[in-house]
Amino acid sequence: METAEVLHSLGLDQKEIMVYTALLELGEATVLNISRKTTVKRPTAYLVLSSLESKGFVSKVFKGKRVLFAPQHPKKILTEAEIRLKQIKETIPQFEAMMQQTGNRPRVMIYEGKDALDKAFDETFLIKGEVLFMSNMELVQNIFSRTLQKLSYASSPEFRTREVIDDSEISRAYAKQIAGSYRQVRFMPKAFSPFATDIGIFGNTTLITSGKKEYFTVKIESEEIANAFRAMFEAMWQISYESNQTVDKAISS
Repeated sequence: METAEVLHSLGLDQKEIMVYTALLELGEATVLNISRKTTVKRPTAYLVLSSLESKGFVSKVFKGKRVLFAPQHPKKILTEAEIRLKQIKETIPQFEAMMQQTGNRPRVMIYEGKDALDKAFDETFLIKGEVLFMSNMELVQNIFSRTLQKLSYASSPEFRTREVIDDSEISRAYAKQIAGSYRQVRFMPKAFSPFATDIGIFGNTTLITSGKKEYFTVKIESEEIANAFRAMFEAMWQISYESNQTVDKAISS
């Protein structure tokens, strides 16, 4: 992952990333020097530095009458992130208890806009077990680049995936790239093309994404609906084929 992507995932915007990375190179610097290096105007640089200070990424250094800014060591940022993660883990049982008060009614959420869709899959990585996908890989690579990267990190005996994807050059390159013990891929018969959506099933959650005209994901939290889509997936899995099979062999088997 690129440095800028990591800092963005930690909550920094573009100008904050520019200023923080500039400070890593400069060490200690005045606002004027920071402004010159980043081309961020001085009044804006003051605001950005103030924000970075509140987030724990920079600190003020007083030398006589001069005020300098210095970057926090990246390891200190990691330590603070670990502390926040520990605090979050301690409060999770309270949040879960609040969610359970809603009863057994299905919960439906809609994510709209390309930038928001990747976030719909974040909960996937909190649940151990098998995740199922029925996908159009061109759509997936266009929208879910962050999720695909997380999948490669999470792959393990406790986090397995099975995917049924469209048969295309993009899909075959993807299947070859991610091949492993805990990630299985099959190709859906040509009769189902074009398959222009992405469906993900994990735990009691089903995610249905469309990206043909407008980008949106519908998230449904319901055990009954998730099980229905699992049955659909298993039927598709049975008639789909691996890369070394033909469509006829897959269907006849």
